[in-house]
Amino acid sequence: MDFSKLFNPESIAVVGASRDPGKVGSIILKNLRITYRGKIFPINLNTDEIQGVKAYRKVLDVKEPIDLAVISIPAEGVLSVLKECERKKIKFAIIISAGFKESGDSGLKLENDIKKFLKTSKIRVIGPNSLGAINTFPSYNATFIDPNSKPMEGKTAFISQSGALLSAIVDDATLEKIGFSKIISIGNEADIDEAEMLNVLLNDEKTGAITLYMEGLEDGQKFIKNAIEVSKKKPIIALKGGKSKIGAVAAESHTGSLTDNNMSYDLAFNKAGVISVDNIDDLFNFMRDAPTLKIKSDEVVIVTNAGGGGVITTDALSAANLKLVKLSNNVVNELSKVLPKEANMHNPIDILGDATPERYKETLEIVSKLNKPIIVIFSPQETSMPIETAKEISEIQLQNRDLPILSVFLGGTRIEKAKRYLRENGLPAYSYPNEAVDIIRGLYAYGTFSPPVYTTFDKNKTKVPKVSSKENLFGLSAKEVFDKIGIKTASGAFFKNEAELQRVVKKIGYPCVLKIASNTIAHKAEVGGVVLGIKNEEELRKAFASLKSKVNENHLKLDGYEIYEHANKENKQNVEILLGGHRDRQFGPLIGIGLGGEYANLLNETEFMLAPISDKDLSEFRNSKIGKIISAAAKHKVFDELIDYMISVSKLMTANPQIKDIDINPIMMFEDSVVATDFKIYN
Repeated sequence: MDFSKLFNPESIAVVGASRDPGKVGSIILKNLRITYRGKIFPINLNTDEIQGVKAYRKVLDVKEPIDLAVISIPAEGVLSVLKECERKKIKFAIIISAGFKESGDSGLKLENDIKKFLKTSKIRVIGPNSLGAINTFPSYNATFIDPNSKPMEGKTAFISQSGALLSAIVDDATLEKIGFSKIISIGNEADIDEAEMLNVLLNDEKTGAITLYMEGLEDGQKFIKNAIEVSKKKPIIALKGGKSKIGAVAAESHTGSLTDNNMSYDLAFNKAGVISVDNIDDLFNFMRDAPTLKIKSDEVVIVTNAGGGGVITTDALSAANLKLVKLSNNVVNELSKVLPKEANMHNPIDILGDATPERYKETLEIVSKLNKPIIVIFSPQETSMPIETAKEISEIQLQNRDLPILSVFLGGTRIEKAKRYLRENGLPAYSYPNEAVDIIRGLYAYGTFSPPVYTTFDKNKTKVPKVSSKENLFGLSAKEVFDKIGIKTASGAFFKNEAELQRVVKKIGYPCVLKIASNTIAHKAEVGGVVLGIKNEEELRKAFASLKSKVNENHLKLDGYEIYEHANKENKQNVEILLGGHRDRQFGPLIGIGLGGEYANLLNETEFMLAPISDKDLSEFRNSKIGKIISAAAKHKVFDELIDYMISVSKLMTANPQIKDIDINPIMMFEDSVVATDFKIYN
């Protein structure tokens, strides 16, 4: 769809425009009058003129075409106005009005009514509960932020789910001289969401980078799909609010309890090439520098006049999985010609506390030939010249326009002018080393991002069954499903009494395992419902008697009992593995593999991947701690077999959306084989 009339409308109606300067509709109208050169139509039932502009009672009373309606009236009247907008053939509306799903059940009903209308309507909507939208070129400000906050033109778009935070960031960005291409308060997303807005901004020539503040997503898969396409062309930087482990605490399954909200977003961002930041300061830095800064190497040169600053920066690089450039003998010899003999000629290059602007210049001229990212650290000493040093850095940058030079000016009032000088000339300048490192980390990850490919996933030809049961499946009922997708499981049988037990044990053999059979009791060992290592008929009778005693003692309701072969009859060395899946509300199945058995939650050595599992996911898994443990303990074919199991579980959960969690724990992994011994499906 063509969104040009949303961001470049020829005419705008303000529904709810008011003469009262304290009303939202009045502030929106004022902002438009200040910034917008198109036609403005105030809509108000009770007046003919507002702020010197002719007003109309309804949009239908306006004879001329209207491209965009900004609606700021009580929630109860919004749907009626939208219907009038449709009759007027208005293509876009921004609903500023609050009082919808964020306010309770009655507001939720109003919002659902709007959604129902929009399904058959041609009008597209931002909001409700939106702060509005801003385009800096051509200019319009259809928000109710303070008219004194005048966003500068820039190359960064900002999409926010929080109107209040957006307002604060825009106000602060003005002070920081950070410019924007477009600013969108997405609101409750009754229609247009951030995923669709990413697609809109993909082809926007005025936007070089996209920044997001989000607290949640309704359609995580759509977000990932669209973000992957955008990341091929321009960086996306996201600040996720509400990262917490609430929700994992009460999870019944082992796999579910090992996940959290933070993890699913991190996995999604990684898959889609989105740069994740943790705070507003980092978001500001990316807003300022991401549109123009290109990082093509993970090897960094540090030039510093403070040894401690070099050490701290080196630590930050290491923590971010970045590296120091190893300087060749030729480079060291060149440096020795321009630096005092007391200087450190190796990376980090310490040019000493008395470094002059000329010394910075000569050092940078040498290391700039390496064509690697450079972090320049300036710590003010008594003889230091901050502004002159900044000018020399700027001159080196002019001579090497594509070279990333990131300056860190430590200190307070003495260095503010120098930092401002660099920023006003389009150069990255930061207050602390970790800020520069975070920029390099994020933009290097973006620069090396490639869309996921699924070669290994596609080779898996598992025929996935439809699981018809809506109840939990534990034990043999779950085993039957896993057998169908090719997972090797321990042989087992169901029985109800001792006579049936004596018959089925002949098939299973010794040693064996007895368990209670119930699709309502997940953790049978916790109620004494499991007996391991039964070696003969006498031990079998005692084990069965013990189980029946526990059943009576705990008043358990059972379907019967189960007997399984002992997976490690020869007592071979093995590693217990957990394989499972957890359905995330936003992003779908998360597949986890890690150390299993009773210590799964305690050790928490588990790697998670979002379905479908990509080749990159598998490569990262092979290089993870658990991947290296598996490689050390088993043959290559066993590793490949476990990967097949992971993909099969992924396909099973994708094909059966009612499955919430899967636990296969433990899988007994031997040097040359694997066998699953306990199985659960949570519906």
